[in-house]
Amino acid sequence: MNRLERDLSESLKRREPPPGFAERVLAHTFASEKPGFSGWQWLAVAALLVVMVGGVAFVREHRRQAEAERNKQQLMVALQITSSKLNRVQERLSVIQQRIIELRLEQ
Repeated sequence: MNRLERDLSESLKRREPPPGFAERVLAHTFASEKPGFSGWQWLAVAALLVVMVGGVAFVREHRRQAEAERNKQQLMVALQITSSKLNRVQERLSVIQQRIIELRLEQ
C-alpha cells in the first residue's frame, strides 16, 4: 500500500465526534431558524396576489367583452327583423295609397 492509499484509508476511518457536538449542532440549527416569512417569501406572496388579481380582472373583462359581442349580434338580428317588417308595412301602405289615388281618379 502506497502512502496516498494509507493517508486516504486513515482519513476515512470512523471517529467519534467530540463531546457536545450534537448539542452544538442542534443549538445552531434552532438559532438559525427564524419564525415567519423572510423578505423574499413576502415578495413572492405579493407577486402571487398581483397575478391573481390581474387574472381575475382579465377573466372579467373577457366575459364582459363576450357578453357585449353577444348583445351586439342580438341587436343586429333584431334590427334586420324590424327592417324587414317595416319594408312590408311600407309596401302595404304604398299599395293602399295607390288604391286611394285610383279611387279618387275614378270619382
